[in-house]
Amino acid sequence: MQTKKRISFFPGARTLKTGIAVTLSVFLAKYIPYSLPILAGTAAAICIQPSITVGLQKGFDRAKTTVVAGLFGLVLYFLFGSNLLVLGLAVIVLITLFQKLRWLDGIVLAALTVTAIMLGEAENVIIYTVGRVTSTLIGIAAATATNILLAPPRHHATFRQELKELTDSFPELYLKAVEAYAVNREEPAVQAFSELEEKKKEIGRLLSELDYLKAGAETRFGSILEGVDLKEVVLYENSVRFLQQVTDRIHDIVEVAQRRWQYKRKQAAQGLGHVRSPEFEKLIQSVQELARMLAELHRYVFRFIGENNPDLQPVIKQQADAIKQARDKVRERLKYWQVEHMQELDIFSLMSTHRIIFNLEEIAGALAKLAFSGFGATDN
Repeated sequence: MQTKKRISFFPGARTLKTGIAVTLSVFLAKYIPYSLPILAGTAAAICIQPSITVGLQKGFDRAKTTVVAGLFGLVLYFLFGSNLLVLGLAVIVLITLFQKLRWLDGIVLAALTVTAIMLGEAENVIIYTVGRVTSTLIGIAAATATNILLAPPRHHATFRQELKELTDSFPELYLKAVEAYAVNREEPAVQAFSELEEKKKEIGRLLSELDYLKAGAETRFGSILEGVDLKEVVLYENSVRFLQQVTDRIHDIVEVAQRRWQYKRKQAAQGLGHVRSPEFEKLIQSVQELARMLAELHRYVFRFIGENNPDLQPVIKQQADAIKQARDKVRERLKYWQVEHMQELDIFSLMSTHRIIFNLEEIAGALAKLAFSGFGATDN
């Protein structure tokens, strides 16, 4: 029986701020000469953004385009009057110009501004132009101030918190994936697949926050208002990319585990039993130990990234060296198992075991690379 989702009628923070910004801009426009409240409210509604730095940068860009469009429309009006053909050409010229200058966020308001001015009447066009530009600037200022002062979105803090929560639970997947292969049963593999899907959703949320951080860090105000610079954003981006890659690796391990169980069931149906050798048991134990050490290193690395704690650097280096030794031990036991049971090994068991070990070694390499890139990114 499916549970019905409860519908919330309580508006979100951005919705509330949009309403406040529109109200504030209309209120101010009523007391500023020549301003048009409806235009101020429209500009405010357009300019509310989910990021402080992006909102400020876009507000600045929209202010520039509005002023340029106002002056451009005024000149064309005095030269050609309310000429529809000239109006169309003016909009085309403005859009092309702003695209070249990469003032993309102000194109809509600029087109509205030049259209409103060129459709005005001769006796009040200057006053209307001043009012049109002033009204738009009021809306931009009200939206920007509201976004900064009222419940400002803190994507840096949110990203770090979500990264921490993911760090606390994600490393267990290393152990569960290898355990699913070791016990050779269906239930652990199904459970691991389910948890992987949840982790993919969490990584998706991290990506959303990262997009806001990147957009903020690329503006001139990002390091001040968001408290993040491009170097940190690059490290965060590498971290999320690693999580995506390792999720694919773990998915492959669990898939191999599931196929191994299916292979076992098929063999049993044909009356073909298989006894695990002591050498294989030792190999599996060393693989599980490698997975455990990778999980521990994962926690250290992501704690270092999230907390920027230099005290973790020697711990990470020590753990990375220990993993190298564990990888060598796995290779030795793999080779010994193959040599001792060369005549009785089937291709499926051999290939699946190699595939599990290969995925873990790839994870180890990527994790070490991420760790040392983090050391460089956080060094002063």
